[in-house]
Amino acid sequence: MPRTEAGARLDLPTRLRIRLARARRWEFWPGWLFYLPVIGWIVLLGLRHRHFTAFTAANPGFDNGSVVGERKSVALLALQARHPQHLPLTRKLPAATPAALAAVDALAAQQGWPLVLKPDIGQRGRGVAIVHGREEAAAYLRQARFTVLAQAYAAGAEYGVFVMRKPGRAELEISSIVHKVLPTLVGDGVRTLGALILADARARLIAPQLYARHAQSLDTVPEAGERVQLVELGAHCRGAEFRSAMELDSPALLATMQQIADAVPGFAFGRIDLRCPDAEALRAGRELAVLEINGVTSEPAHYYQPGTPLRRAWAGFCAHWSRAFALGREQLREPGVRAIAPLRLLALFREDLRRFDACEAAAGAARAARARGTAAVPGAEAHNRPRAA
Repeated sequence: MPRTEAGARLDLPTRLRIRLARARRWEFWPGWLFYLPVIGWIVLLGLRHRHFTAFTAANPGFDNGSVVGERKSVALLALQARHPQHLPLTRKLPAATPAALAAVDALAAQQGWPLVLKPDIGQRGRGVAIVHGREEAAAYLRQARFTVLAQAYAAGAEYGVFVMRKPGRAELEISSIVHKVLPTLVGDGVRTLGALILADARARLIAPQLYARHAQSLDTVPEAGERVQLVELGAHCRGAEFRSAMELDSPALLATMQQIADAVPGFAFGRIDLRCPDAEALRAGRELAVLEINGVTSEPAHYYQPGTPLRRAWAGFCAHWSRAFALGREQLREPGVRAIAPLRLLALFREDLRRFDACEAAAGAARAARARGTAAVPGAEAHNRPRAA
């Protein structure tokens, strides 16, 4: 991928046109704006159920009801203990950096690079890094001021399957399946990466984010036919495109989801993010690699498919919260199950916001280490990209 001398940057007119295009598509609205009517519905549900935080009891086996600040390791390590075939090998790292790096080395020796490092407490891809070697892992761990999970890298197509139990029943149902598409461009040997981003209808909408992420590569010219993966993580806020995959629902998939959910004590409502070889593998419920098990505040993400009418999305999200309240209210009848008090819940959200900078600093350190390595080794940039999903 040769480098040109042209300084590809976004000018003001381009930024304004992008903002206008994003404003026309609700999937790119700020979360607070989209959620305004949903929050109103949540308040009404609280009045109806006479309990404003009943939804926090939906997953009694998780920290804080899986609403905010829950440890990923609780669910993942429980699944690994009972059904390791459904999970890329995952390790909870020691707190001290030297011991943590030694544990990463051991995992890499067993599974190979790349590996995934992520905070034990986090959401929406915050602080997640795909590390391609020891130097990147060391940079991440030096910055980490939190408990870190190391996970073998799972290739394949990425999906999110939302499952829930109806009140009083052990059987699951699937309410949402989303295909998380990682945007990829194909070089033509002529245009720079920056120009290719602006020429692609989808990538253009997230160009400010992509320009910041690929700042060191914007002026390079991908070879003709060379595939450039722009985003590594299957999070919408990180640039992934969400497409509805509800047509993949099947008895076989539900049976596998039931097996996974049953392995995690106290899990009844949430989204299971996973990778698998292809759509047919998901439909058949086979070769599934679970990345994370998310709780109440994960979303029925198939509504984010481009072109979904706003009113339909609002209706779907309101129905989603109605189910969370109903399940939580049912769970509160069980001995020992408690909901989180409203003021305590607010404090937990504030505490979670304070984690953001520390998590992003660790992931940024890993990216910086990769950039230094690719700059020093000609041709390493293409070699170090994640394997195509």
